[in-house]
Amino acid sequence: MEAITLAPDLYLLSGAVWTGVLVSGRKALLFDCCDTVTLERLAALGVDSVEMVLCTQHRRPNVAGAYAFVEQGARVIAPAGERRLFEEVEAYWNDPANRWHIYHHQPGPQVLTRPLPVSRAVGEGDEIAWEGYTVRVLDTPGATEGSVSYLVQVGGETVCFCGDTLYAPGQLWDFRSLQKGTDEIMDYHAFLGNKRLLIPSLHKLAASGASRLVPSHGVVMDDPQAAVDLTLKRLDAVWRNYAAISALNYYFPRFLDDTKDDPLRMAPAANHEPPSFVRRVAYTSYAIVSDSGAALLTDCGDPSVVETLQDWIRQGAIQGVDACWVTHYHDDHVDALPVLREAFGCPIMTDEHMAEVIEHPLRFFLPCISPNGVPVALRTTERQTWRWREFQLTAFHFPGQTYYHSGLLVEGHGKKVFFAGDSGAPTGLDDYCAPNRVFLGAGRGSRRCLDIWREVQPDYIFNQHQPQAFSFTDEELDYMERVLIERERVYGEMLPWAHPDFGTDESWVRAYPFEQQVERAEPFAVQVQFTNHGPQVARAQVEPVLPDGWRWDRQRGASVVEVSPQTDGSVDAYCARPDGAVTLWLVAPAEAAAGRYVVPFRVTWDGRYLGQYRHAVVVLS
Repeated sequence: MEAITLAPDLYLLSGAVWTGVLVSGRKALLFDCCDTVTLERLAALGVDSVEMVLCTQHRRPNVAGAYAFVEQGARVIAPAGERRLFEEVEAYWNDPANRWHIYHHQPGPQVLTRPLPVSRAVGEGDEIAWEGYTVRVLDTPGATEGSVSYLVQVGGETVCFCGDTLYAPGQLWDFRSLQKGTDEIMDYHAFLGNKRLLIPSLHKLAASGASRLVPSHGVVMDDPQAAVDLTLKRLDAVWRNYAAISALNYYFPRFLDDTKDDPLRMAPAANHEPPSFVRRVAYTSYAIVSDSGAALLTDCGDPSVVETLQDWIRQGAIQGVDACWVTHYHDDHVDALPVLREAFGCPIMTDEHMAEVIEHPLRFFLPCISPNGVPVALRTTERQTWRWREFQLTAFHFPGQTYYHSGLLVEGHGKKVFFAGDSGAPTGLDDYCAPNRVFLGAGRGSRRCLDIWREVQPDYIFNQHQPQAFSFTDEELDYMERVLIERERVYGEMLPWAHPDFGTDESWVRAYPFEQQVERAEPFAVQVQFTNHGPQVARAQVEPVLPDGWRWDRQRGASVVEVSPQTDGSVDAYCARPDGAVTLWLVAPAEAAAGRYVVPFRVTWDGRYLGQYRHAVVVLS
């Protein structure tokens, strides 16, 4: 694509993001730098050297092209609040806190894989002088915590390069970037939490005097005030919809305090004391206790659960533990499974959708993931039913808090009890973490959970974190479904994708295995997997960005795949509509040094280049 002219000597080059090019003679200053920007492309604008690269944020699609120009003498200008994410990336990638027990989302999964030296760190009010031009800096956090915008006057135009503050009038590139907590709650619980930073940034852009806004992704906007106003209006509608049926109204009501009087908010459902055969153990665990004295445990996230069960045995309250059913893979539900197996030798049971996450967590990168893998003795299929003591058990895939989630219906003593893991509260649904992969649409995500509850009509629903059970009426289930149907519409208005799940699901593109240990000089495989949330077949193409000396065996496997529409979220055989995947065969050289290597992948989806969008971790010992 030819360059777009914004003003005399000011151009845009297309790529994963827009790269702004300000030209003076044969020299250029760049605003961000996609890895598709080369001297050959710049030569068409009369440029043969780049002197500065002004970065709006730290993420790879925005700045991965800067390395080549830095090697030729260019200086990097970066946001002061994100300097460490340019220069100290080894520390980031080697910190176990960024690999396991992940309750933070910022800075997100697109940190640079090798250092990029910063010549100057800038923030609000700073000015950058270059060739007679003055570039003014605005702090505009939101999409990232430290992102900035750059204002420059050229040929009578005041142009603002505003990063991912907005995408287009009324639109944002994604929602997952806004996952950010407060002093009260962690990032994990704070869907859209960074709107508290984004909204002032949007107002600042509208008041900046810019005649044009140039986003990283999206369209050039010639009426900044109108673009901002529509974005704020739609963001408010999204927030009200989200808050209407959020479990956070139960757990952290202050986070949603601005909507406490909103008529959209659902009143809390009825609470119930547990039936006599259900006993709260400790932490996030319940036990079903048979008349025989045997116990069936649900989840085991802490050694205190095992200690409590041992106390019960000593006291004669139970005779033993027959098995443990796992509702989902989060660390506060599975951390102590190895301790449980050692203490009781009991089998672990769970739904087939998450068995591999529990057995082989190294292969996945997900929120709240535990490194403590454990074998799964029984992988249940959808609606698999079996007898345990005097109870009948039925297993469900129950993707209401995370895609990797189960539900267990227990019927006995004239009662129906449903163990919903973390997928529900008296105030609604536990969809508050975009990376958890809770999908929108009929028969998916939370609407699937509502369908199951409506069908089985449990007397008691248990969330593992709550001391009491609750239940929903048909009217409450119907209301939540109406809100979710409206959610698909309002999210779809704001997110410029074929389906809004592309803007919330962090793992619609993912590497598998995410992390593996390999031998030098021996080929190893990495799959890049794609969930197609859209209604049409899409073509995906992948290219690895390898460390020096590493090799991609292009003759082995294909790097392009056609992905069917509306796939299920996994490549596994249990899916009716499995995801698509490409398999890349890579080789580390015999002389490679020991260590952890972060290998990014350049991704093109349905004709749109997304940049170095995802990565895998490869360990050489």
